[in-house]
Amino acid sequence: MSDIDLRSDTVTLPTADMLRAMTSAPLGDDVFGDDPTVNRLEETAAERMGKEAALFVASGTMGNLLGLLVSARPGQEVIADADSHLFLNEAAGAAMVGGIQIRQVRTERGVLSPAQVLAALRPTDDDHQPLSAAVMIENTHNWHGGAAWSLQELQRLSGTARSNGLAVHLDGARIFNAAIATGADVRAIAQYSDTVSFCPSKGLCCPVGSILCGPDETIRQARRWRKMLGGGMRQAGVLNTFNW
Repeated sequence: MSDIDLRSDTVTLPTADMLRAMTSAPLGDDVFGDDPTVNRLEETAAERMGKEAALFVASGTMGNLLGLLVSARPGQEVIADADSHLFLNEAAGAAMVGGIQIRQVRTERGVLSPAQVLAALRPTDDDHQPLSAAVMIENTHNWHGGAAWSLQELQRLSGTARSNGLAVHLDGARIFNAAIATGADVRAIAQYSDTVSFCPSKGLCCPVGSILCGPDETIRQARRWRKMLGGGMRQAGVLNTFNW
């Protein structure tokens, strides 16, 4: 019987050293900001992504949901690939929790082009249609065979979005894979998004959680949303000990 499990890169297990580190991690109440292990993780994650702040969350799904909740209001729309994890695998959370509609765009390899974003933009003078608020990028793309965006593709997409007043959220669950595939540092990839979420559990053995990074004020808003969603954890440092 094989010990290799190829169902997903989420089924990795903590190493013996990591399990030992978990049992001895300094802990505190993270809702009060008192967990030194979580604080260190968030500070390190923000620095690695080139963002001002970061927030430890329960899952990649929560990270993406928070990224949209701070980027769009109820009744607005987010442009995303039709095969995105956001649309296919996140239980309609954006619609249910945020009242946010997903504008689905078909792509060849999960990479939205500037032309596709422009075509998906809603007119601002038609009260029948929702207003476009944000674009969601997935890098690497789960349902398109792990396709990685080039920096040029990210730059063009981001420029188009921002010039049209759209926020950019990056579902970077596997952003470190994208960095290896393109030879680019994760900072270089994340710079083209306002918010970025990533998952230390993806092939890296960290047992629980994801991290959302972005501007200070945006992460402060996300922290409030996290509490509302039941994601305010107490001695959470035991969950996320990770050797950076």
